[in-house]
Amino acid sequence: MYLGEEDQISYLANAIFVAHADGATSPRAAAALEEIRGSIGATKNTYEIARKRATSGAYSLTDIGNFAAQVSNLADMLYVCAIDREISGAKKQMISAFSKSTTLTEEQISILTKDVIARIKQKQISITCPACKTTVNADAKFCPKCGVSLVATPSTSEFDIPISGYAIEFCESTSASFPSALKFAQTASSFSSCLRNKKTWYLASWPVDAFEDVVRMADLLSGIRNKRCYLNGQELEWGELFGFVWCAAERSKAYRPAEYCFGKADNHLNPWGCTQARMDWTEWASWFSYGRFEKQGLLRASYVWVFDKDRIKHELMTNLHRVRYCPHLRMRLVEAVLRSIPERVQITDNGPWKYNRAYEETPGSIKIVEVERSNGMELRQEYFADGVRPRGIHILSDILKRAFAEAGITDVRYDAIVS
Repeated sequence: MYLGEEDQISYLANAIFVAHADGATSPRAAAALEEIRGSIGATKNTYEIARKRATSGAYSLTDIGNFAAQVSNLADMLYVCAIDREISGAKKQMISAFSKSTTLTEEQISILTKDVIARIKQKQISITCPACKTTVNADAKFCPKCGVSLVATPSTSEFDIPISGYAIEFCESTSASFPSALKFAQTASSFSSCLRNKKTWYLASWPVDAFEDVVRMADLLSGIRNKRCYLNGQELEWGELFGFVWCAAERSKAYRPAEYCFGKADNHLNPWGCTQARMDWTEWASWFSYGRFEKQGLLRASYVWVFDKDRIKHELMTNLHRVRYCPHLRMRLVEAVLRSIPERVQITDNGPWKYNRAYEETPGSIKIVEVERSNGMELRQEYFADGVRPRGIHILSDILKRAFAEAGITDVRYDAIVS
């Protein structure tokens, strides 16, 4: 089988890549890789190029040559994995994904695997002890001279979690999304692996300004149970750091993503720029009743509504806490909107605010008597009010105009939100 140099590099890189899937390569696997190099006529320089490519952290298995070359490459990948008598879940995932690209049937792959096992039994491979350099039969688990282990062992069972930025660790899995998650993790700023209880764990980390990549990683791991996340060296609950992921995914599908955050897409308009605030600008929103009525005037016969902004802020912060790491959350805008809401509201006929009618008298409510006269007739209405309500969205336009200017919002226009 003839392979050009580039195909030789890819052929070897595939074998090296699966050999390193557990984070370490045993002397047996190293000997098998050297045997494969010789079988395809590759030079040591070609092997070194392939090794650097396979261990770069951004490599994925690559189809090479014709069908025969691909089958041969698959057989050699199986060979280098099975040489240690046990193939980890991570290696199985990689080989399974590659074998599908060759269009081999399950029966053909089963036959190929049996051939590889027979090949291992028949082959007498000698390896060199990494400690004392003694030539040892490949079947030996320990060097007969110095006693050092000749099977793959990870350098550590624990990761060094970076003290800055984001980090995610996850375990090998049979989940359908695992190959994609592993492939993406290998493109992270830092990537490593280790063995714990015979299972391979992986750690991928990113700087603080690469949160969109972190979100992508979290989305790929949504179907995988064994995972952990860290921020600046501290472990966080998964839901605490990624509670917003599903919402961000919906935002990415929206026609106008920035407007999505204001609830315009589903007609649940909110002034805070986050649908998860759950404090919409609607006549039935309860937060318009957070405050109190105060008497005013010389005779103390009329009332003015005073918003309780501390309570509004408390509920806002409580609702936004679980999505506080969302990169689309603009806390400067949230605070600017809160400041732009009027401190006191005077109710006037046809004004921007009106009383909120309560079904019955409640603590803090006031009794309102409204009289309408028309054609000599008098219509008298009496009800209790426990707060105020906006009369339409015109007042919201003024609030957003001031808040957008204060927060420096330029990617979306305030008038586009209320139009």
